[in-house]
Amino acid sequence: MSTKPSAKAIAKLNATTLFPEIRKEILANPSLFAIRGFFIFNITKRGVPMTEWYLLFQGFQAPAQVSQTRPEIPKAKRDEDPIPVAILQIEDSDLLNFMSGGLTGPRGIVSGKIKIAGAIELAEQLEEIFRKAKGPEKTLTFLEQKRGRSERARARL
Repeated sequence: MSTKPSAKAIAKLNATTLFPEIRKEILANPSLFAIRGFFIFNITKRGVPMTEWYLLFQGFQAPAQVSQTRPEIPKAKRDEDPIPVAILQIEDSDLLNFMSGGLTGPRGIVSGKIKIAGAIELAEQLEEIFRKAKGPEKTLTFLEQKRGRSERARARL
């Protein structure tokens, strides 16, 4: 019998902090993300499924969507291919390492830290998307803030 993770457990995930920051950057600079693709991120913690995040890019046809609610994928027009889909499974701690640039896509795949199904060629564009969305900078800022909170908590003890 599997239990659903609590809202509190999900709120503590790195993904819960990082994806909204990535969304802000993508929405602030839509012209940088003129790709077509749908990413499904299955975020785990110690191998236990915790949450999913969705990134839908429709080129210049519509704004990108980044959410925990699965968006509806528009049907392909007569003269275009359907939107490719890449499904990724990654540990929350490895996501942090990936977004900060410490874990490359190829190294993550070879080591089994990132599992991919679907459109592999689309998944290969993730590092570029995160770089354009200032993922490494935002992740490092997040880590510094998290470290500061931990140090303040220890100081109170």
